[in-house]
Amino acid sequence: MPTDAIGDWPGWRQTRAMAARFVGWAVDTEGSSRSSALIRIGLAMLFWARWAGELLLYRDQSPIGLFLAVNFFLATMLLFVGYHSRIAAVWTGSVGLAMYYYFGHQLGREPWTHHHTYLLAIAALLIALTPCGRSYSLDRYLAVMRAERTGLPPPAERGNLWGLRLIVVQLSVLYFFAAFDKTNYAFLSGARIEQIFLWYYAGSDYPAGLAWLATIVSLGVVALEYCLAFGLPFRRTRRYLVLPGLVFHAIIYVTLPVYTFSATMALLYLAYFDADAVDKVIARLQGIGIAETTREGMS
Repeated sequence: MPTDAIGDWPGWRQTRAMAARFVGWAVDTEGSSRSSALIRIGLAMLFWARWAGELLLYRDQSPIGLFLAVNFFLATMLLFVGYHSRIAAVWTGSVGLAMYYYFGHQLGREPWTHHHTYLLAIAALLIALTPCGRSYSLDRYLAVMRAERTGLPPPAERGNLWGLRLIVVQLSVLYFFAAFDKTNYAFLSGARIEQIFLWYYAGSDYPAGLAWLATIVSLGVVALEYCLAFGLPFRRTRRYLVLPGLVFHAIIYVTLPVYTFSATMALLYLAYFDADAVDKVIARLQGIGIAETTREGMS
């Protein structure tokens, strides 16, 4: 029988095991809310870093400009302090998408059409699918106050984290297509890197040895992005890729005008790590025993 032949295939058991691990990763999403709360706070700060200066009320006093600015600052402030956190995240993400699609593409504000703009908006929407308000938030403070008034224990800082899984998928897709778009002769030959270097640094003076160095850098960038796309989601390979990934984004930040893209990627790396493991690291930093943290999470 064909099914028997498949069952006898040496790699079948390994494939089934990998599939089972993937299903478990996608379905078993209960965990600490602290990593998603940190992402929530970081996203609000990144929204301010990228757009706050452009959206101050005196910048554009037209009705639509004021409407955008008021919505931007209200949504991001609520996201930062964590009041009605999920609603604030949806609100913030919606404002970001409006800036990307309508103000950017439709009205022609070209800097708002870049991929880092889209990533910020999508990340805010995805963080709304996590318990991002159960830690480090005004929502948490009010919940603890209600529990104290009623004599009940404070609610556990845990919840369904499938939004973090979707962030991981989004980052892997981003890395894959970034590498795929560069998998052509124009980039792999080093010509594109040469062009960028001459435009921003050297002008018309062509440095000696630039061609071979640009080729090596181009090949390394594409190889790294493919590795990050397929390796970061898995624990065994993640340990070897986190530092190169962060260094890669740091180099891009200090050498090219990528705005908040590098900081956004570094922040979203938190989604790759097990939320309970992140919680344990935070507990150590705060001098709280792991056993105490575990009891609180299970209560």
